[in-house]
Amino acid sequence: MTQMGRARFAVLAVLFVALALLQSWATFRFFTSRYPGGNDFYARWANGCALVWSGENPYSEAATLQTQIGMYGRPARPGEDLAAFSYPLYALFAFWPLCFIDSYPLVQAIWMTLMMYALLVGIVVAARVVEWRPPRWLWGLTLVWGVLNYPHARALILGQMATLVFLVTAAALLFIKCGRDWAAGAVVAVATIKPQMSFLLIPWILWWSAWQSRWRVWKGFGLAMGLLVGGSFLLVPTWLSEFLLGIRRYDVVSGTDYHSLTWIIACHFLDLSPVVKGIGVGAFSLLAAWTMWKGRRADWSGFLWSTGLILILTNFIAPRTATTHYSMLVLPLFGWFSCVAERWKPRGTVLLVAVEASLLVGQWGLFLASVDGSYETALVYLPFPISLLALHVASRPGEASMLTRWTDAISTSFGGWSRG
Repeated sequence: MTQMGRARFAVLAVLFVALALLQSWATFRFFTSRYPGGNDFYARWANGCALVWSGENPYSEAATLQTQIGMYGRPARPGEDLAAFSYPLYALFAFWPLCFIDSYPLVQAIWMTLMMYALLVGIVVAARVVEWRPPRWLWGLTLVWGVLNYPHARALILGQMATLVFLVTAAALLFIKCGRDWAAGAVVAVATIKPQMSFLLIPWILWWSAWQSRWRVWKGFGLAMGLLVGGSFLLVPTWLSEFLLGIRRYDVVSGTDYHSLTWIIACHFLDLSPVVKGIGVGAFSLLAAWTMWKGRRADWSGFLWSTGLILILTNFIAPRTATTHYSMLVLPLFGWFSCVAERWKPRGTVLLVAVEASLLVGQWGLFLASVDGSYETALVYLPFPISLLALHVASRPGEASMLTRWTDAISTSFGGWSRG
């Protein structure tokens, strides 16, 4: 980097820090100090910071009880979120500097600000990964849409670390694309802080990298995981067994009845036997395994398509999913955007604006129409991933894909309408 480049970088860094501080203060002053919330992050912050404050094990009942009192003003009741530290211990590394701030509303404001920037950067990186290049005015609309879209906004309000997982996933894919394999492996290791979002993605990236003889991805991943896991054992030698116990008890810990999308469809809506749910999960798992096997020698475009399908299928297979996890689906969504923009110029831009508007209004409308008290209902979970699964399968690379036939038909019809 030249001296001029270093100076420019320093100025931009100072401006970013100043903007982040100003936005954090405004968020604290006008939102978090008046409307306390962000319980998802509070449970991680309060339990995790107990280790910094007093050396207390974040997984201990004593630390969890103090977090419950801080959240509810009393111990949690049966059926409520137990506010346990249900993450790997090294999730603490993502926010430990915030342990030195006493006021949680201020901590929440800072975290919301940082996660908003993480979301915006992740959106930009995701577009670069799939080579979607919208015009500037559409970029502006897309960034606003990214913050306001229901799953993303909900993740920001709750303080969900799913936003961080989305950012590191997009960054890892960009590093792979640019040939920076050490960095890709190291960054993707961070995605393990939420295993329910990455339990298919990480094996897929490592599997494909092995068949491509890109062993530096493995080396970067192994080194980063060694540092994260090893550092955690130094802090709390028993953390792994306690974390795994929390996973087995997650339904009790989280106070929720929802599981995978397959469970929601089969058991919640159709009231079918859990055996049917098991068959459905098994079928989706076989599809994921087949995708990994077929895509092992794929080129970059094939790898991206398989990655998008695996990210979508994760929500149908995972023992527990959440709408806040749908930020990961920006990657396959933008992949579809790229296909439409390339195939259908310039009318494709109108279609993409319509899709973004439909997602924004439709998901919020569905939430507001079905909300139960302050809780989202199962109905909110379904339309986006199911629709995206159909679109993604239709956009599979190759000649005469369904997407090609659809866009040709729509383009012809649209041209007829405009002439009429």
